[in-house]
Amino acid sequence: MVAAEQPRTPRRWGATIKASPTTVSMARRRVRTVLEEWGLESERAHDLVVICSELVTNAIRHASQEGDEVGLRLQEIDGGCRIEVLDSRPDLSLPKTSSPHGENGRGLILVRELADGMDVVTTCTTKKVQARVLLAAKDTSRSIP
Repeated sequence: MVAAEQPRTPRRWGATIKASPTTVSMARRRVRTVLEEWGLESERAHDLVVICSELVTNAIRHASQEGDEVGLRLQEIDGGCRIEVLDSRPDLSLPKTSSPHGENGRGLILVRELADGMDVVTTCTTKKVQARVLLAAKDTSRSIP
């Protein structure tokens, strides 16, 4: 009789970071390192790093003051990885309309394009923005009739 293989527990990682001008680049580097340690080095893993950058930037710019804490988490999920950014401002800002030549206002649009799913969860005191990326390549092929 062969013993059944035990399912592997999904890997998780988390950190609390202080909102400051250097936080975004530090968060990007740390997420990249964790994904490499997990053996997740693909174009889709790179998308998670970009998503991290956008979500942490938003948390710092729109929901924090310098020195506030921002939570950052990664979790393996079936066939992919979820990134979560938590801040202490539970309200949802209305998306700003970006001008065609402006430098701001496109972060969440980019996240929605790169992610395979995105959600915002609020409580009385916090907000969690999460995005899921499937690590198998997206099927972009088109069948020719």
